[in-house]
Amino acid sequence: MVLLTMRCPRPGIAIVLALAATLAAAGLARAQDAGQPRVLGAELAVRDGWLVAEIRLSGLIDQRTASTIDSGLPGICAYEVTLRGPGDQVRERVTWTLRLEHDIWEDRYLVRGPEGARQVASIAAMDSAAAHVAGLRLLPVAELQADREYRLQLSVEVLPLGAEAEDRLTRYLSRRGGGSREELDVDLGSLFSRVFGGGGGGGGRTSNSWTGPRFRPAGLGGAKGGAS
Repeated sequence: MVLLTMRCPRPGIAIVLALAATLAAAGLARAQDAGQPRVLGAELAVRDGWLVAEIRLSGLIDQRTASTIDSGLPGICAYEVTLRGPGDQVRERVTWTLRLEHDIWEDRYLVRGPEGARQVASIAAMDSAAAHVAGLRLLPVAELQADREYRLQLSVEVLPLGAEAEDRLTRYLSRRGGGSREELDVDLGSLFSRVFGGGGGGGGRTSNSWTGPRFRPAGLGGAKGGAS
């Protein structure tokens, strides 16, 4: 939290400012309690010749999605990370999904993703697992212009849904993701509408989009840098 101190010529102004700050903090708390996804920050690094991103989020699984998962139906997190370069052109776009499951017969919570499934202890642990994107390879550094500006964008959508709808979404993402550089300026909100119609797969969807500050590959070196 950042605290700002200023001199106010009249006590009434100070009261108004304090009230505004209190209301803003309360609004943020309500958004967090409601499970609204938030991007806490991203770090960029050069590792083994690749530009790699590590992204941290919070508040991915809201109460409706948690209740759906606990009932035995899956939830899903869909991610889209876009690297934009000079002229705001898309240099790389990576999309993937995580399937969030509760095996009610064995009382196991599972997170299934591109690298397989892993068991976690609870819905809270599932939320933590989905909120940390580690070691995401974007492009070989040799394909980037060291002194030109780039920026990272992230969209994430979370919703409860049945297996058939989840399969439809996964097939759609696989057709447009997987390292394709085709310029398709469709955010995940439009993606969900396109796959499931205007209802977004039955409602209960939470989403967030984030754009990081511009950076130059030459400034990264082998150390972490980028956005927060």
